Amino acid sequence: MKPERKPRKLCIVLAIAVLLLAGCTPKTPLPAPPSNDTIQPTADPLSIAAQHVTAGEYTAAVSLYRQALQAAPDDPRPALELARLYYTWKRPQSGLIALDEATRRNASTEETAPLRLALLALDGDWPRVTTEAEARLAAVPDDVTALEWLTRAQLQQYECAAAATTARHWYTVAPDNRDARIILGALEDDAVSLCEAEARFCTLPQVEGTVQLGSLLVHDGNWSLAACVLTRAVAANDASAEAHAWLGEALTRIGRPEEGRPHLVKAITLAPQSPLPWLLLGLHDLGQQRTDTAAQALQHARSLDPTNPLIYLSMAEVKAQSGDYDEVDAWIAAALNTAPKDADIAKAAARFYLERHLIQNEYPIRPIQSAIQIAPQDGEAYMLLGWYRLMTNDWNGARAALDEAIKLAPDLGQAHYLRGLALQATGDAEAARQAITRAADLGYWP
Repeated sequence: MKPERKPRKLCIVLAIAVLLLAGCTPKTPLPAPPSNDTIQPTADPLSIAAQHVTAGEYTAAVSLYRQALQAAPDDPRPALELARLYYTWKRPQSGLIALDEATRRNASTEETAPLRLALLALDGDWPRVTTEAEARLAAVPDDVTALEWLTRAQLQQYECAAAATTARHWYTVAPDNRDARIILGALEDDAVSLCEAEARFCTLPQVEGTVQLGSLLVHDGNWSLAACVLTRAVAANDASAEAHAWLGEALTRIGRPEEGRPHLVKAITLAPQSPLPWLLLGLHDLGQQRTDTAAQALQHARSLDPTNPLIYLSMAEVKAQSGDYDEVDAWIAAALNTAPKDADIAKAAARFYLERHLIQNEYPIRPIQSAIQIAPQDGEAYMLLGWYRLMTNDWNGARAALDEAIKLAPDLGQAHYLRGLALQATGDAEAARQAITRAADLGYWP
């Protein structure tokens, strides 16, 4: 099995994507852990582990589950609970290993099958999700969980017709399931069903409603469903630049960049004076390491929309990809100058340098200071300051900044990790270990 995937470091392209689609739903943060005295003593290690899970103390829970595995070599419960923990912790490959152990210990299929589908989906292994879901449905044709995951897998693999068929079965079995109704309504262009499922769909215009629905799904970050809806939109109206542009982006997001690019080019052909298709094409080619064509597209976008800071951040990434670091500062400065009151732009600019371990002239300290000035209650801004001070070997300054970051944003895993490094540098080994453990519990392990 391939090694556990770790959270990717943020890069300027991802920051741009977040800024471009500011309407996407944020992730729910993990709860801050209670103090140790809230963990009630009990004779059952599984109960103690469960309390640690509830507290968000996943590392401690894993240790207890592993002890329980050794103490009861035939009991499937510790392996099942460990697999569930890894799902919550977003470590799917470790979860699948634990689930295999539960199966070896004769855990029931009713317990393992839905969890396996969820873990495989979390791992992005959609072909295996399809195989496992189809096998489950062959045995239990109306299994709601298998129908849901098969629908989602088919959407992720751009199998729109198959997804519609499965979604219809899913909705028939679970008519009260909101997701089933929305997916089926979107795939079948059923405006009434969508409106009944969620009020915001009622505002979609009757003219070119499919394009508007696709755009709404894009801004939800629902790329796979958007791809199917926008495919229908361009089939109905091949002259819609908006539909082609967002279809190209949606296909790229679900791992089909070569299919997405022609739609971006078509959008430019249809609306050459619109900056959005040029920007999306530039970002697409940047993500595919096509530096020269990315630069050309972004320069076109800049000529049409010279006040958009995202274009300047993207051009800085182009220069970094091509090794022209002497030109980076000017593009970062332009981004900051066009958005002097935007903390997100300032933080993205700071990360550009910090992730590359670069200190050049007034960077990254200028955007860091700007972010703190613009958003003094932003924990991430102080985390970036602490990161910078670590780079300059200012250990005490780093600790102070990172303490403030955690005070403002206690669930910011990277801040805990960086604080652990600062504590290590100042000789506080036990506090450093605790900080790095907390970072891991929060899902940050570099």
